[in-house]
Amino acid sequence: MDVVSLRKEIYDIQEQSGAQADLREDHHEKLFDVFREIDAAIGRCREDANADEKAASLIEAQGVVMRTAATLPARTTRDLLYKLALWRWDAADLDQPVEDMNRADAVLYSVFMDLVKMLGARDVLKDFDKTN
Repeated sequence: MDVVSLRKEIYDIQEQSGAQADLREDHHEKLFDVFREIDAAIGRCREDANADEKAASLIEAQGVVMRTAATLPARTTRDLLYKLALWRWDAADLDQPVEDMNRADAVLYSVFMDLVKMLGARDVLKDFDKTN
């Protein structure tokens, strides 16, 4: 997916998640899915001739996803899970044992893992989380 399409998808989610949003809509889950699409596209950038420019644009789009999620109130426990999943996927420095994390990240990571277990949502985990 190209950057323009990603930006449109993010904009559409922002528009749909306004004050009168339907409570049944999974806006946070959609944002998480877009974030992961962008993450995969960044991984593929290494093969592109304009890799630096494209990666910078994709990283900027991830920032828009993160800011959108931060301003969109969670209405359900699943929304909280997806907000924390965005935090986790954006925090590459957390690919380490809990004992090596700073104490604030260790507690927040623990909350994230607790929600994953409570909701049976292993699909939000990174490979590192699944194996450790």
